[in-house]
Amino acid sequence: MRRRWSEDEIWAWYTDREWISGFNFVPSTSTGGVLYLLQEYGHDEAFRQAAKEIALAASLGLNSVRVHLPFEVWLHQHDAFFTHLDEFLTLLDGYGMTMMPILFGDCVPPRSAYREPVFGPQPEPVPGYFGGTDANSFDDDTQFGSAVGYSIIDEPGMDGTVERYVREMARRYGTDKRILIWNVWNELGNSSRGDMSMPLMRRIFTWLREEDVTQPLTAEVWGAMPDNDGDYYRWLNDPRIHSETERESVELSDIVSFHYYGDYLHAKRFIAYLRRFDRPLINTEWMHRPLGSYIETHLPLWKREGIGSYFFGFVNGKTQFDVVWDFLKPYPSVDRSLWMHDIFHDDFTPYDRDEIAVIKACNANKELPAMRYGRK
Repeated sequence: MRRRWSEDEIWAWYTDREWISGFNFVPSTSTGGVLYLLQEYGHDEAFRQAAKEIALAASLGLNSVRVHLPFEVWLHQHDAFFTHLDEFLTLLDGYGMTMMPILFGDCVPPRSAYREPVFGPQPEPVPGYFGGTDANSFDDDTQFGSAVGYSIIDEPGMDGTVERYVREMARRYGTDKRILIWNVWNELGNSSRGDMSMPLMRRIFTWLREEDVTQPLTAEVWGAMPDNDGDYYRWLNDPRIHSETERESVELSDIVSFHYYGDYLHAKRFIAYLRRFDRPLINTEWMHRPLGSYIETHLPLWKREGIGSYFFGFVNGKTQFDVVWDFLKPYPSVDRSLWMHDIFHDDFTPYDRDEIAVIKACNANKELPAMRYGRK
């Protein structure tokens, strides 16, 4: 598809498939995330551990994973990147699961906190920090404008390297049915980056379409603000497009994806708002217990509304996704005794057995409700 999909085309694609019920997969056994899985060092053990988590996910009826692909592994260990990615895709396919790969994103730490990726044994987690590291993008300064997130692709002359990566990915996987959707960019404008990444994101959409990939493309609405006023509840209580970067993201996308970590009633309001775009909806990040986003309430909502679902987190471990983001810690309304993300302990026992029962019940029948242009 060398252009944006029409409404007819994307609705036909979406309704021809079962309900998307997935999660954001990050291996729990390392702070290195998917880099740990795709790098050369220790791969056999990393894959064995990841395979256990995927088998657990399949036992719940989950059918897709959203994955941040580590560009740095492609850059420095090219052959291992593809060998191990192919192996992981084969694993998923064996369970009838697909992947939504994330190519790039703006959820990045500032230059002052940036650390080169570690190839080899991964660092041990720093207690008390989401992601297992204090070098993250969730401090007040980076979230609210005093510092700007940094990525290696910001460096001069990197556009050509990024283009080679994107075109190689497209040529290798652009007709692969194991790839469900391309998530071109994660949270454009996060980490106080504003519209810094927009020119490159536009080009990536163009490159993928020039390569004629058969899967739809998306970049999500996530709560980007035209100004950073330090009030996260402004977004939670008024979820809609607040930024021109998000409006353009939707205009570029074939399918409308979004992130929302807020409560049930505001989630329903957000659904009504997003229906105006007359395209299928997929929530690619949600489930945040301290902010009132629960498996028991929200997963049945997404299913009833025919909205694809990728909740964040899975097995708790060195990634420490139970810990709330740093900038939320001072909020008096945030109950830090609750896990933020993840649904299993590291021994695979559930955090809350009721959540597991709801997931299994929702996944027992993945037939979509009758829908057309956002209306049942």
